[in-house]
Amino acid sequence: MAETATTQKQLTLKGQRDGMRDGKILGYECGKCRRRQITPMVRCPQCAAIDVKVVEFATTGKVVTYTIQQIASEQFLNEVPFAWVIVELDNGGPRVSGWMPFISRPDDLPAGQKVKFISSYKPGMQFEKA
Repeated sequence: MAETATTQKQLTLKGQRDGMRDGKILGYECGKCRRRQITPMVRCPQCAAIDVKVVEFATTGKVVTYTIQQIASEQFLNEVPFAWVIVELDNGGPRVSGWMPFISRPDDLPAGQKVKFISSYKPGMQFEKA
């Protein structure tokens, strides 16, 4: 999916969560230097421009690194073991963190693995192998 600018000027955390439930990854892009990030920004931390817009990022990417979780918080008790991953989104998207179920050994998830975001009722961003 190609990134698209949205007409929204501000993106609330609720709006971002609602977007994830709809299968979208929403974030920010600086209109001057093109810095992209998922965390809120009103002013670009790189060039200080205020020309910041809400954009939709690609829902695919590759695993940069990860750690396998054997112990988890209450929301993820039935999901262990799982991988906590850092994913670099395609098409120049930012790096985001999320989780992947059913990963119990390093052989289950090689670095560089292509993944895709999937909508989930669980908190955070869930990915699966593409």
